[in-house]
Amino acid sequence: MNDRLVVWLHGVRLGEVQRLRNGRLRLRFDDDAVARHGIGARPLSLSLPVTDRRVQGPQLERFLDNLLPESSVRSALEREHGVRPGDTFTLLGALGRECAGAVQLTADDRPLGPGRLVPLTDDAVAVLVSRLPTLDPPDGETVSASLGGVQAKVLLTRTDDGWAWPADGAMSTHIVKPEPVTDVAVPDLVRWEEWTLRLARTAGLPAATAELAEFDGRTAIVVERFDRRGGARVHQEDMAQALGVAARDKYESSSARPSRLESLAAVAAAEATDPDALLTGLLAQVTFNLVVGNGDAHAKNYSLTLGDAAGCAMAPLYDVAPVYLLNPAYQHFGLALDGQPRLRHLTGAHLVREAAHWGMREPAVLEVVERVTTAVREALPHCAAVGLDTDDVAEQIAARAARVLADASV
Repeated sequence: MNDRLVVWLHGVRLGEVQRLRNGRLRLRFDDDAVARHGIGARPLSLSLPVTDRRVQGPQLERFLDNLLPESSVRSALEREHGVRPGDTFTLLGALGRECAGAVQLTADDRPLGPGRLVPLTDDAVAVLVSRLPTLDPPDGETVSASLGGVQAKVLLTRTDDGWAWPADGAMSTHIVKPEPVTDVAVPDLVRWEEWTLRLARTAGLPAATAELAEFDGRTAIVVERFDRRGGARVHQEDMAQALGVAARDKYESSSARPSRLESLAAVAAAEATDPDALLTGLLAQVTFNLVVGNGDAHAKNYSLTLGDAAGCAMAPLYDVAPVYLLNPAYQHFGLALDGQPRLRHLTGAHLVREAAHWGMREPAVLEVVERVTTAVREALPHCAAVGLDTDDVAEQIAARAARVLADASV
């Protein structure tokens, strides 16, 4: 039984994770990596600073676990690869060559190659997507890529000749998520997600680029990966990884300070070349999620890019939809603002007080809130939806934007 996985970042060896006899995991950064990055640097995760000592404990195990899907999607992958439930180490041994960000995990020291792209016909793609959550790889292939989340999805690579299956660590470029067929609490969810992402982009907020497509009669959202750029991997991690939060605890349940947003602001700003820009970007995303009634803006739906020119910066918005406005049962905001996590109680005043805990001055906070709320209201008339009647939701969002701004300015 293999008891170690080599950790690579941007294709360069960073260290290795060892599974101990008691099942716990331990990370050791290579001496070369320590010399290259320096003690205390955080190229892999904000929760895992580089050190010349062995690293083990919840922070490490949660970072690795958050690279994998959740719930029934993970269970299906465990069954496919013959992995016992909950065995993060072994499952990453099968899937770790293609993960979120620029981290890769392999069972040996061989240099990473580009992998293989298996061309797919349009009919093959249609079958592949339409059968989800059952994921049937092309003949002779296995699922060898991983991405967090609970929704059924498939990772594919778009080439000049069409879609391809990424194998042996080849880079995927797109996430394809079809409309759910079970536990449908919000009908037309993928259409609403595409519309909301377009609303964010129209309002001037960085957001993932997405389009709708039909696969054998099933609608899916096709999202361009923002952690793939110019044929290279861009490193990123979600908020849960940055703070060492377990996937099962992604919804903030405590109103105690510091809040998760306050904790993220502190650790991320310290690593950013432009701390003010990072805080402004974080506040803009939180404001947008509040205005559109995104009742699923939990710790795995905010992400940071690491190691680019800004050192640490907010990644674009993704997985956004006005689920609270479509189903009031989704009233948990995902995170707490000044101790309040319920959307029906949250106001612009909560935003102002929360951002004050991050160290932002009130004039700067009000400028961001006014800019975002105004931009969203102005963008609404320019965001027609395909196959959706958005009039009622758009009116609610416009009214929420006005209230958030008014409450913030009191």
